[in-house]
Amino acid sequence: MGAADVVPGVSGGTIAFISGIYEELIDSLKSIEPRLVPMLFKGGVGAVWQAVNGNFLLALFLGIFTSIFTLAKAISYLLDQYPILIWCFFFGLILASALLLWRQLAQRHWQHWLMLLIGAGLAYWVSMLSP
Repeated sequence: MGAADVVPGVSGGTIAFISGIYEELIDSLKSIEPRLVPMLFKGGVGAVWQAVNGNFLLALFLGIFTSIFTLAKAISYLLDQYPILIWCFFFGLILASALLLWRQLAQRHWQHWLMLLIGAGLAYWVSMLSP
């Protein structure tokens, strides 16, 4: 996720989705709420840690920050030297996530196809804009 966050226009959330941890990440982040303050005083740090899925969040955020600090220069270099290959790689990741979402649809109605065409058209239009 950290490597993807270094690349402009690519989301670490896409990587989370492809790797299958997106729902756990969202659920863990949603569990951080005001009710944790009384839990801290009542059950201690361990109870709060367990309630927010602390081991998962710690491992994830340490991995993200480590990746950002260790890969930022490498990704920048690769984007400078091999931009087409790097953009193709990340475009492939985004396309893979779109295919995963498409497969999750139980039934495909005409509205789904319409939104697919509109999204593809907008993506093409944005890619053709002058900087």
